[in-house]
Amino acid sequence: MNWLSLLPTIVSAVSTIKSIIDIANSNEDIVAKIKAAVPKLAAALEEYGGHFFPNVKPELKIAAAAMTAFNEDKAKWLQGSLNALVSPSPNLVVDGFYGAKTRAAVEAFQKQLGLDVDGWAGKLTESAIAALVAKTPAALT
Repeated sequence: MNWLSLLPTIVSAVSTIKSIIDIANSNEDIVAKIKAAVPKLAAALEEYGGHFFPNVKPELKIAAAAMTAFNEDKAKWLQGSLNALVSPSPNLVVDGFYGAKTRAAVEAFQKQLGLDVDGWAGKLTESAIAALVAKTPAALT
């Protein structure tokens, strides 16, 4: 896929994608809403999700790609939380970029907790992180 040709679509859809992520009730809801709102971008996200998250269920690759590409604040929260919760600490730079090191740290966390290991902090992984953060606030201050 020629990502450069999608740049105008991506730029115009950023606020839409962020809104969808914020109001969606589930990972499946994110996929359905993105497909309806920006079908051309949905196809690109599905391809990207397939490359970056090969172990994510095929029907959720769009959600994985969108949530990691368009939610910098959540990525920063995730990186800071993983630094405190994963042992040994992955020492992630808290920059909001969900790259290979963040994905590897998510995989380590998922393995540590016995979750499906796919490298994506979807709703289940995010909930597990939030629950642990709530139990260990001193480690995150």
